[in-house]
Amino acid sequence: MRTVIAASLISASLSFAAAPPQELTLINESTSGGKNRVVTLSLKGSKAYFEMAEEGAPPRVMLRDMDQKKMWLVNDEKKLLIVVTEDDSKALEARQEQFRAQMKAQLEKMPPEQRARMEATMLGGQTDPSKPSNFTYEKKKTPARKIAGFACEDYTVKRDGQLHGEGCYATWKTVGITAEEFKNVMLKSMPSSAAAGPMMQAFEAHNAAPGLPIERVVFDAKGNVTHSTTLKSFTKTALPAAKFELPKGYTEKPMAEGMMRPPGAPGPGPQQPGPTPAPPPARP
Repeated sequence: MRTVIAASLISASLSFAAAPPQELTLINESTSGGKNRVVTLSLKGSKAYFEMAEEGAPPRVMLRDMDQKKMWLVNDEKKLLIVVTEDDSKALEARQEQFRAQMKAQLEKMPPEQRARMEATMLGGQTDPSKPSNFTYEKKKTPARKIAGFACEDYTVKRDGQLHGEGCYATWKTVGITAEEFKNVMLKSMPSSAAAGPMMQAFEAHNAAPGLPIERVVFDAKGNVTHSTTLKSFTKTALPAAKFELPKGYTEKPMAEGMMRPPGAPGPGPQQPGPTPAPPPARP
């Protein structure tokens, strides 16, 4: 299960000494591929709640217990809880790395223009995860704006020296949380230690960011907007306690079983066994 949860994150030089807030809720609205999504992250102690609501589809919910090092994917339609352990998450991360390596090998055989399009679409413009991109920010000569109750200032965003997008950033003082605290919250809510690695790379890449992105747009090579995100709400309080509890009456299944594909269906996951084939007809 992949969710479109994007974070522009800050300050690689900060340590992990400070404890993250015990409660926090962040709600973003994003548009990508012609679809609008509302993504919610809420933290309460050792528990995290994720929700992605997309137009025309039921909300997708994940619950994370950091003490148990488990995540549950909630399927309300089937009253099913798919349990993802630390080992499961690490295995998924390893498969994603393998996929990236395979894609990189295929990209090297493509013409430059086609390769650039594929890199932007499939790999986010980065083919070597060991070399994080460098983002820089140039303040625009425009008046400050106010979005979702936060005063923010506009910046042009460049990635490795090339135009990547624009954003309206609020200082951490304005938001009421430090960059270190925010980083620790995001790292703490990751589904596994393996997933925390890419998150740390995001911090390193955005170490020059002027604050929290209140509004952000991403451009393709031709200057077209491919993705936009707007902060709708940011509070240092959690959602109601019931949101963090597993729903009663649901069946729990391990990830290997709960996410198996029907026979013949395409995809990277394991496949359910098909029906036993009929014996061949007897020869006359």
